[in-house]
Amino acid sequence: MKTVQIKILILTTLIALVLSSCTKSSDIAYPTLKQVYFSEDFNNTVGTALPTGWTSYAEMGTRLWSAGTYGGDGYASVSAYGSGDAADISWLISPAIDVDQHDGESLSFQTCHDKYVNSLSNTLEVYISTDYAGNFGASHWTKVNYTSTMPYPYTASYAYVNSGAIDLSLYKGTIHFAFRYTGINPSTGAYQVDNVKIVY
Repeated sequence: MKTVQIKILILTTLIALVLSSCTKSSDIAYPTLKQVYFSEDFNNTVGTALPTGWTSYAEMGTRLWSAGTYGGDGYASVSAYGSGDAADISWLISPAIDVDQHDGESLSFQTCHDKYVNSLSNTLEVYISTDYAGNFGASHWTKVNYTSTMPYPYTASYAYVNSGAIDLSLYKGTIHFAFRYTGINPSTGAYQVDNVKIVY
């Protein structure tokens, strides 16, 4: 009887060892590093001209976005300071992005502002369009949320804030994203955008 029990114990141990063996590496889902599909750091610009494919549109007032450099680092910026307009609403519109090329894309960027951004009437919003084709008035834009220097009171001036990942996976075909600046007197401070990326 004791011999039978020992044989059963040995058999049970062998079965347990087989069933608990290491998983084959091919069965393990390893996390993958994100691949960059689109990026813009505004470093390859000439003067104040925006990079190729980027456009600016003045919905109200006269101010447009432009490229700038500080300490060798490029960025896009806009300000209503000194415009003389009652209000300036200016859009920075991205190049066309084909979101059918990859799965699970997400958009991220950094934003900051100067010390003259001092009220809720001075804002920077982000929008996405699936039908923009160069005619702003004929296109539709949907506002998306991101981590920003708002709400008021704002963070310290010129402190860049990471946007966090904006999910683009639900979009199909070609999209454009845009930064919408609003400066209403006397709140006419400047915003900057930098390190724009789409990863998948």
